[in-house]
Amino acid sequence: MYDLIIKNGEIIDGTGKASYISDIGIIDDEIIEIKENIQEDSHQRIDASGLVVCPGFIDIDSHSDFSLYSIPYAESKIRQGVTTEIIGQGGRTLGPINQRRLPELKQYTKSYVQDRNIKDYWNWETQYEFINRLKGKKTSVNIASLVGYGSIRIAVMGFSAIEPTDLQLKRMSELLEVELKNGIHGLSFGFDNSPDSLASFDEILQMAKIVKKYDAICTIHMREEGVHLLESVNEAIEICKASKVKLQISHLKAAHPQNWGKVKKAIQLINKAKQQGLNIDYDVYPYVSYESVLNDVLPPWLREFSPWKIVEFLKDKQTRKKVINEMLDSNSTWNPLIGSSWSQITITSLKLEENKELIGLDINEIATLLNKSPHDVVIDLLIAEEGVIKIIFAAMIETDLEEVMKQPMAIYSSDGLAVSPDGCYNNVKVHPRYYGTFPRVLGRYVREKQLISIEDAIRKMTLLPAMKMNIKDRGILEKGFKADITIFDRSTIADTATFQEPHQYPIGINAVIVNGRLVVCDNKHKRIRPGVVIKRI
Repeated sequence: MYDLIIKNGEIIDGTGKASYISDIGIIDDEIIEIKENIQEDSHQRIDASGLVVCPGFIDIDSHSDFSLYSIPYAESKIRQGVTTEIIGQGGRTLGPINQRRLPELKQYTKSYVQDRNIKDYWNWETQYEFINRLKGKKTSVNIASLVGYGSIRIAVMGFSAIEPTDLQLKRMSELLEVELKNGIHGLSFGFDNSPDSLASFDEILQMAKIVKKYDAICTIHMREEGVHLLESVNEAIEICKASKVKLQISHLKAAHPQNWGKVKKAIQLINKAKQQGLNIDYDVYPYVSYESVLNDVLPPWLREFSPWKIVEFLKDKQTRKKVINEMLDSNSTWNPLIGSSWSQITITSLKLEENKELIGLDINEIATLLNKSPHDVVIDLLIAEEGVIKIIFAAMIETDLEEVMKQPMAIYSSDGLAVSPDGCYNNVKVHPRYYGTFPRVLGRYVREKQLISIEDAIRKMTLLPAMKMNIKDRGILEKGFKADITIFDRSTIADTATFQEPHQYPIGINAVIVNGRLVVCDNKHKRIRPGVVIKRI
């Protein structure tokens, strides 16, 4: 007897092959049979007539390690068909922890962590120990984790800008090896922010070679996605070439008008590297606005410091004047506001109660409300909020996005957290990608724009990320594979989350199955947590 039979579904198996009609039989957490007209009995049965049945989506660029501890049901992800999340991205993770450096780690992760008052929070020493805590709590999605280099560097030397000593470098290497030996899938870099941005090429290369030794993966949030996009792509390629490590560029884009169109050259560079035998790819989310921190509008020399140090600088009158003058310099090459407007930057999260009325407003609106210049608004808010403010910046263009999405190597990802409308992030105007990424691909870019075929889109959300992460038993509908399955209506699937009202679930997702257990059915979460921790093989 089967535990679950899915009847008469349109099977899109994740390989890119054409769909076909069949049944699927599941026992425990495994797909046992795929054939027409399964006659045997089952404990549960789903009639998938007229619906697409495909592998559960694998989110290769997720930050849900910062939310799953308090939101283990992972509502915003599971409700859009995600069954596996690759967490630990962008250099920032909750481990390893050096208790002496914990205040600096808290500063480093402040823009993501909302609920810090949960009992025993921060009471672990390594990223893999934290992941084991999540395993004990149980989650509705599967998780596979990287470790962040910024967190490793903070554990050893904080935000120090000096070159590490041989002893410090040895200690950072040891911390990385401990994580990899305990099943962590690889190392993430966040070169856009300190302390990752402070590391020399030789230091980065030493870490990448360790990752290669374990046949793991490096992911890179590039140093710059605007004026210096191509230099940043070349840096990623050089790391890959020199270390031979498997590498993934996170959320490829060209931000700000003066850089639009550069994605074509970036793609050419990556394709040339692939033709030379390098294992390098990228992921992309289907939106033309990015989520970041307000520090992005500050001069580069200032962004090299910790949030605390940035606030100290901004409190100094002479430094404040210098910063404003640099922000006003129309000849600068770094300034993201050149060609853009303050109205394109929206505040999404503030900690102080007296500032929360400003959430959801753009910088121009706040300047008018407070009768200040936009530059003074930015500096005053950063001082008040201790140097960390989340923003959304409308900075990309649709033609670039489509160019990036349609490439064969593109993997679709959310770059977001698992949240819920009633969880601890409910007062944050999160990016709508947290709720809508995968349905948006299938609704807007497959059905409406016909940018790519449905089979190719599903391949980019299932088998491609599974192959990149070396996850061998998921990402495809085939006998013997784990029963992670998403069932949806191709004629109605769509995202509903907006920048104004982001906490809204998509439509058209009929069922989501994780390890053979029906987690979402008839537009409802069944409040079960069958997800597992997937360790590196």
